[in-house]
Amino acid sequence: MFEKFVNFFRNNFSFTKQEVIFLIIIFLGLFIGSVFKGLNRDEKSEQLSYFILRAIDSLAEEEKKTFVGTDIYGNPIDTINQPGKGNKRDYSKLTDSDTTIKININTASRVELMRLPGIGETTAQMIIDYREKTPFRKPEDLLKIKGIGKKKLEKIIKFITF
Repeated sequence: MFEKFVNFFRNNFSFTKQEVIFLIIIFLGLFIGSVFKGLNRDEKSEQLSYFILRAIDSLAEEEKKTFVGTDIYGNPIDTINQPGKGNKRDYSKLTDSDTTIKININTASRVELMRLPGIGETTAQMIIDYREKTPFRKPEDLLKIKGIGKKKLEKIIKFITF
């Protein structure tokens, strides 16, 4: 019977005898492995696969919340949270003409903090990290952040609130 099987593949598919034997070994290995895996399915492996899937999902959810990048002018953009067409959120750097815009230092996202003059991604993240431990109460509290000095504080003080 084995010879008939080998002759069938040799005649119809132009395989050599060694190639047919190799294919038989591969398919037998795959079949035995799948049967063995199906029989040894235990609760720990299912819990591990469930844990891995949950971890991947949570990473994907966190990725949706993070800073996306900058436009061609270096202004921060967050395309994830932009509303529909016609009502686009503006994430450009604040200028002296933007006197009505106030950013709450204690609740602003990283992208919103980056709108402040002189505040980049790293400084914005340091502000977020600091406020998780101690909320800001007055503008001078920002001087505790590395990279914010008196001159930078003078530039941003008109745009911030607590």
